[in-house]
Amino acid sequence: MKRFLTLLTLLLSLTALAQRPKVGVVLCGGGAKGAAHVGVLKVLEENGIPVDCIAGTSMGALIGGLYAIGYSASELDSLLLAQDWNYLLSDRIPRSSRMFERKQNQDKFVLQIPFGAGDYSRLGPRKPRTSETSTSLLNNLPLAVVNGQNIYNLLTHLSVGYQDSIDFSRMPVPFACVAVDLVGKKEVVFKNGNLVDALRASMAIPGYFAPVRLNDMVLVDGGILNNYPADVCRAMGADIVIGVVLLDEEAHKEDIDNIGRVASEILNLYMNGKMPENLAATDLAIYPDTKGYHTLSYDAESMRIIIDNGEAAAREHQEELNAIKARLEQSTQEFIGPVQQPEKYRKAVRLDRDSITLGNVSFRGLSAKDYQMLVRKSCLKPGARISGTDLSTEIARFYNTAAFESVTYLLRGQEEPYDLELNFVPGRKSMIGVGIRLDSEEIAAILLSMGLNENTLYGSKLNVTAKIAYNLQAQAQYSYVFRSLAQFKAGYHFRITNFNLKNGADELFNLGFDQHNFNLAFSTRARSTSIDLGARLELYNYRGQINASDFPGYDIDYSRFMFPLAYARFQADSRNDQNFPTRGSHLDAEFDYFFNSGSSRGFNDYMAARIHFSGVIPMGRHFAMITTIDNRTLFGNQIPMVHANIMGGRLYGRYMNQQLPFIGFGRPRVFQNVLTDVSVDFRYQFLNNNYVFLSGAYSRDFQNFDNIFDHAPIIGASIGYAYDSFIGPLAVNLFWSNLTKKVGGFISIGHAF
Repeated sequence: MKRFLTLLTLLLSLTALAQRPKVGVVLCGGGAKGAAHVGVLKVLEENGIPVDCIAGTSMGALIGGLYAIGYSASELDSLLLAQDWNYLLSDRIPRSSRMFERKQNQDKFVLQIPFGAGDYSRLGPRKPRTSETSTSLLNNLPLAVVNGQNIYNLLTHLSVGYQDSIDFSRMPVPFACVAVDLVGKKEVVFKNGNLVDALRASMAIPGYFAPVRLNDMVLVDGGILNNYPADVCRAMGADIVIGVVLLDEEAHKEDIDNIGRVASEILNLYMNGKMPENLAATDLAIYPDTKGYHTLSYDAESMRIIIDNGEAAAREHQEELNAIKARLEQSTQEFIGPVQQPEKYRKAVRLDRDSITLGNVSFRGLSAKDYQMLVRKSCLKPGARISGTDLSTEIARFYNTAAFESVTYLLRGQEEPYDLELNFVPGRKSMIGVGIRLDSEEIAAILLSMGLNENTLYGSKLNVTAKIAYNLQAQAQYSYVFRSLAQFKAGYHFRITNFNLKNGADELFNLGFDQHNFNLAFSTRARSTSIDLGARLELYNYRGQINASDFPGYDIDYSRFMFPLAYARFQADSRNDQNFPTRGSHLDAEFDYFFNSGSSRGFNDYMAARIHFSGVIPMGRHFAMITTIDNRTLFGNQIPMVHANIMGGRLYGRYMNQQLPFIGFGRPRVFQNVLTDVSVDFRYQFLNNNYVFLSGAYSRDFQNFDNIFDHAPIIGASIGYAYDSFIGPLAVNLFWSNLTKKVGGFISIGHAF
């Protein structure tokens, strides 16, 4: 018996010695530069070099993790180039999926800061709140710029079958990735658990992506302590280590000229701390050329070049790859007997192209009332057959309510039916917004807004907004939102108006007044539509004097200062972008009925109807034609000057609520009772965010429908350039009209408000 055991031990030892060496691949962090990893993996596949284990950090973890669950290098190539990285590296959802009010708000502000009670992280228990932290605005600020909603859901989309707590060594390719625990001040190596959580933690860039809370840990990007984890790969049993190293360009003293670069260089001190010993543990280090690119070079053209550069760098080491392959083949020929391998999981299901059947469906983080409000119309039911698009649409519908910091999901199980688990994390309830605009007409304007309980699903909300400019505006609005999404609103709006306008004789006059509006309304909201029914009281305090003879057709009576009215308004907005849409349309129609104001003179009731429509016709990838129609019609006699038809300038309602823009002249003018303007914009997009446009406009006005053609039409034309920046459009244009017969110019920076 003893001889038998000795012989068995010897055979097992020989078998272990005769196995071919294990090849490990190390993929370091580097943001968009990590696309080079895909090019290197392509060359390894072409050379028939097996990958027995992978260790990665940050972007290297993302690519390595997907490769480990069955994606080929060519699939990863297509996958990286197909993504909208601007979307993935944000928490935004497509504009077409937002609720109507969120479309209006987010198109005004350059900065929005949530505050108030809410959950601060996607994972893990929250720290108990004290009275001090509850009342401190600083302590209620977000942990990072981006919570990671979209990138997390992409990872979930691509890894169906790997979202339970699993052993990473049983993946098609054994895998490990690195994160850093801010609580324990140490490196954390993920070799098991939830793959999506591990990948998300490994790429949680401090300050940009929110950290991941897992058990008692607060996890951030592993690159802080170990950006190139060759030591992890060796610990996984790799005999031959092939690494992809992404170097930052060497900094010179003249390069370190701002706080961002200082922070970047300090971070590099930590990231490169283990680099020498890890390079020493590497048998073949490949250095792709990433000069001229940075961590955010996620545009398709740059990614294509970076992938190709990774491939080219690997091919430069063909001799070393041939030597590794020869060593592997020699070991294979000497192999003695099979060795038992653990059973592997199958390749991941891709929800971006496959459909699945749901088993159990659970919703975590919702109250019973929220559940009834949100889930009753959902298609996510047990037994349902769904696609990735179905799931993304439902996630967007939940998230665009703004009530949640994140809405993520996991699909449990390794085969159908998969159990769906949706996780709702309550967000901060209130919001501060800041908007900035500069232009050659109003010079400068700042928009400040604070919405209390603005991001709640239902209940009471209060919003206070001020526009600080030459013509000051301020408003306060209380609203109560019912669970049906209908709402009651009560508001007050104040504006100071002082501007010059011209009459039909081309004479210039100054019009000034203070306006106070008190509003009550009942409204309904949906994703793309809004209906308002309400009553408003308008009060005016006039400044400056104009005569009735200056503006024939309108009543100028300074004793008429109070105007009660009832109104109905319908809006629909399906555009994918407010400033530079490539598809969709916008409709805004309103009818106002003004009652006798009780002046000392007898006046009749009168009415105003307004309609605006714009639609986008795409003409290829870069061209678009936008057609816009505006009409405002007044019905009745003795219509006061403050409700006259006014047109001119670039913005709707700049000086008076009813003001229509016209591309041919800048200074507003007074027109007759029926005013119509039709414009067509031809727009060409180039170099991502740059646009040139050519516009034409045709306008008519008349007093009554029996004298439509008594006056010649007004023709306008404009040509210009615009750049879509993070603070809003930067635009320059020249314009002309047959009315002024002059060329004018307009420059603007920022969103319109």
